[in-house]
Amino acid sequence: AVLSLVSVLVACAWSVGARLRDGPTLDLGVAAVVGVVVLACHGVRREADTEPAPLPPWFVPAALAVSVATIGIWLVIDTRPAVALAAGVAVTIAACPGALGLAMPAVYRFGTRRGDVLGVAIHDVATLGASQRIDLLVLDGQATVTSGKRVASVEAFVADHERNLRWFAGALEHASSHPVGKAIAKLSARGRLSGVETHPGLGISGSVDRHPVRVGRPDWVGIDVAESIGTTVGVEVDARPLGTITVVDAVRPTARQATDALRQSGVDPVLVTTVSPMTAKDLAEQVGIDRVVAEAGATTTATLVSELRDEGRTVAVLTGGQLVLDTAASERAAVTLTEGDVAEALTALVLARTIDAKARATVRGAAVYTAVAIALAAVGLLPPMGAALALAASSLVVVVSAMRLSRFSRPSV
Repeated sequence: AVLSLVSVLVACAWSVGARLRDGPTLDLGVAAVVGVVVLACHGVRREADTEPAPLPPWFVPAALAVSVATIGIWLVIDTRPAVALAAGVAVTIAACPGALGLAMPAVYRFGTRRGDVLGVAIHDVATLGASQRIDLLVLDGQATVTSGKRVASVEAFVADHERNLRWFAGALEHASSHPVGKAIAKLSARGRLSGVETHPGLGISGSVDRHPVRVGRPDWVGIDVAESIGTTVGVEVDARPLGTITVVDAVRPTARQATDALRQSGVDPVLVTTVSPMTAKDLAEQVGIDRVVAEAGATTTATLVSELRDEGRTVAVLTGGQLVLDTAASERAAVTLTEGDVAEALTALVLARTIDAKARATVRGAAVYTAVAIALAAVGLLPPMGAALALAASSLVVVVSAMRLSRFSRPSV
C-alpha cells in the first residue's frame, strides 16, 4: 500500500544505511460516516473505490532510477564518490512521496469529517469526481422542498357555520392517524367521540358530542368541488354538508434560495412528485422550478432518469418522503442523495465538489513541489539534510492545507 511505502521511504531518508523496518501504516483512508444526506456513486464498484487512488506503480522505480542516474552522472562530472552519493541520496529523499502520498488521503479525511459535522455522508471516492459532472438534480417534492407541516384552510358554505365546521371536523380527526387528518385536528380541541370508523379511501366517520359527523372525500359526503391545490375533504354534520377543508404542504423557507443556488452552480432541478398536476405546478412555481412531473411513481422516476441520461445529462437523485425510488432509478443516476431536503442537497454537492477540487489542487501542488526538489537535488543545490527538511515541510503544508476544509460552511440560502 502506498501509505506503508511512504513510511518506509521516510525512515530511509532520515536514517541512511540503518536497518529498514516496516513502520505502522497510517490510517488516512476515507471514513464512511453516518449523516443526514448520504452521497453514493453508482456503477461498477471495486474494493478500492472506497479509498483514494494510490501513487502510480511506476513512481518508485522511476525515482530510484533517477537517483542511480544522478550518482552515475556525478561520478563522471566529479570523481569524488562522496559528492555523487550525497546527490543520489538527496534525490532519493526529495523523491520520497510524502506530500504526494498524504495529499489525497488527508484531504478526503478532513473533508469527510467536516461532512460528518454537517450531516453529509460520502460513501465512496467516486462520488466526489461524479459531483463535478452533475448538471441535473431530480427532487422528490414531498420531502425535499416542503417542510412536512400541513396547513388547513376552511371554506364553509354558510359563513355562520365556519365555527361548527372547524369544531366538528377537528374533533373527529383527533381519532385519525392520517397526516391530513392530523392537520385538520389542529382546528379544534378533542370532543366527546363515539362510534369512530375509518373508511379506507373515503374518510372517517363518528359522533362528536352525539352529532353524527363524516369527513372525507367530497363526493363521499355529497359535495362537488373543482380540482384545487392541495388535498380537499368535505365535512358533513347531522347529514348536512357544511363545507370543505383544504390541506396543503408548507414549502420550506429555504427551498427557493436553494434551487436558485443550484442553478448558479450549474445544476438544474427537476421536481418529481406524487401529487396532482395543479398542486405540483403550484409547488414548482413557489420554489422556482421550471420542469415538473406530477403523479409520479417509482417506475416513472426510473424512466425519467433514463430519458435525462439519454439527453446527455449527468443526473443526481435526491430521495425522501412519499416517493421511494426503485433500484433501477437509483442505479441509473450518477449520484444518489438520501434523507435530506434541497438545501442539504446543495450543501452535499458543494462540499463534494470542494473536496474533489481541493484534492486535485493539492496533488498538483505536491507533484510540482516534488519535481522541483528532485531537480535541485540532482544538480547539487539541495543537500540531503535540506531535502529531508523540504520533505517534512511539504508534508506539513499538505496537512495544514487539508485542515482548511474543517472551516467549510454551508452555502448561504
